[in-house]
This record gives sequence, structure tokens and C-alpha cells, in this order.
Amino acid sequence: MGGAEGPDARGITRRALLRDGTALTVAVLAAGASSQLGGVAVAVTPGRAAHLTEAELHTLRGLVDVLIPGKPIDPDHGALAGGCAEAIDALLGAFGTSPPRIYAGAPFSDRAGSPVNHFEQFMGLDGYEERAWRLRIEGSKGRRELEFNGRVIGWQDVYRAGLAALEEASGDTRFGDRSPVDRERILRQNESGAIADLVDVAFPHTVAFMYGAPEYGGNRDLMGWSYTVWDGDVHPRGYTREQVEQPGGGNEVLSPGERELLEQLLPLAPLAAPELAHNIVSRSGHSMRALRAELGKLAAVEGRDLEDLLGR
Repeated sequence: MGGAEGPDARGITRRALLRDGTALTVAVLAAGASSQLGGVAVAVTPGRAAHLTEAELHTLRGLVDVLIPGKPIDPDHGALAGGCAEAIDALLGAFGTSPPRIYAGAPFSDRAGSPVNHFEQFMGLDGYEERAWRLRIEGSKGRRELEFNGRVIGWQDVYRAGLAALEEASGDTRFGDRSPVDRERILRQNESGAIADLVDVAFPHTVAFMYGAPEYGGNRDLMGWSYTVWDGDVHPRGYTREQVEQPGGGNEVLSPGERELLEQLLPLAPLAAPELAHNIVSRSGHSMRALRAELGKLAAVEGRDLEDLLGR
């Protein structure tokens, strides 16, 4: 982790890691955050737990507030205000509704001229999709038919074990009730084991929900799109002919500000291409550790050290 704006022991600021790590480009996650979670759409009831207990949800809120901090530590709204904890909780309980809240409908929301928000209508799963998503969320749980490639620990178990470990490490004061500095310190002192495993999946989930379409659970009041200056979903209004046909005409996946940010903080020429950024995120399996490894490979090509690159 790291201080709100200060470097951690490895010289990486949290904001730099957010911009240059899992959110290799905010635009990749904003334009297709649903694809980052396989198109996950979740049912979210603010203030109520869907899968976790209320105590666990309280701990999770404290965690996402560290991963993407908000006011007053940061001038922009963070994951807590964005509803990311509730969105993650609803993802863990996705099969608690029928049809499962996994794939949102199509083709349009009602934010760009459509009279109907199709995103709010969820789709049923076929047998293969249900099996795959149950395996990812619930894990194999000793079922031989699901362990053809070995045991799979589902997100439900990763979160539950990690949140319990956070509370144990927090001592007499609940993790969610501690100051941001204290919560930061606990994460920095537990960079292995159940807490590290939790952060490994919680950080990508938090970023995806913060910058995804609000129907997917986070990005309340479009706050994730507001401070990243992203237009959001523009269909069916779409782009003008000039934007489509003219290079640099405004149809880039990255906004000019986001492109400049990438070029400044990740001076590897190929990373200016959003397609490559998307491929890097996809290859990582949406794991923060794997993403850092992918970035490390690119840094090595340029003869750079990843820690130096991100902490510059």
C-alpha cells in the first residue's frame, strides 16, 4: 500500500499504483469494467449485506476506503462513497437471485437517448456459464467434478478469510472503525497470508466497480466517471462521423488527459495504446500481483526497474 499521497517502503504511491497498476488505464476499466468481471451485474441495496454479514461488510468498507481513498484524504470521491463494498458483497451473493445477477442486458442504458435502460434487465445463464461462475465465486469445495484442474478457492472464501484476518490484526478496535492511517499500517504489516490474498482480488474488484457502469453496483451518482472526465456510455447517441473517421477525432478509448497521464507515468511507448493496456489487464486475470508481473515484463524490455518506473 502506501500513504495517502506518500510513497510506501518500495517508493510507490497508492495513487500511482491505482493509475498505473490494476487501473493501467482508468479508461479500460471505465469503458469496459463489466468485461473485467466477465460482465458482472450485481444487485445492490445500500446499507444492507447481500452475502457477507453486516460485521464483515463493515470491515470491507474500511478496506476499500484504503484501496481508493476519498474525501478528506483525497480531493475526489473514493470507493467508500462509490458503493464498492456493497457491490463486491452483491457479487459474492450473485446466485442469491434468479436469474443470477451476472450478465446485464443490452444494448443500451438510458443515459444517451434510449428510452429504456436495458442494463437493468439481467440475463439467464446456460449450464456452462453457471458452472464457470459458481466455480469462480463459490469455489470447488471438494466437489470432484469441479476439481479436474485442482482445488479452486472461490472469492467467497477469499473474502471471508481475509476479512476475518483483518479483524484479528486490528485487535480490540474494529478495522472499519480505525483511522485511515491505522488501516493503512495494518495492510502494510500483512503483505502475505490471508490479508494479502484478500487485497489481491479486492483491489481489482474495487477498481472495476468504481469505474464501471453504475448498474454493476458501484460508481454511485457516476462519481467514478466525473473526476476521470470520462463521457461514460454514449450509445445509442454514439460518435460523430468525424470522430470515427479521423485519427485523434475523439473516439479514442483514452481521454487526452488519461493518455498524457499514461505517457508521463509509464513511459513505455506501447502502453499509449489502449488495446495493449486491455490485453495486459486481461492476461493478469485481474490479480494485482499478476498485473505487476505483466508490467515488470514490459519494464524489462526497456531496461527499466518496475519499482523505479512506478515510483518516479
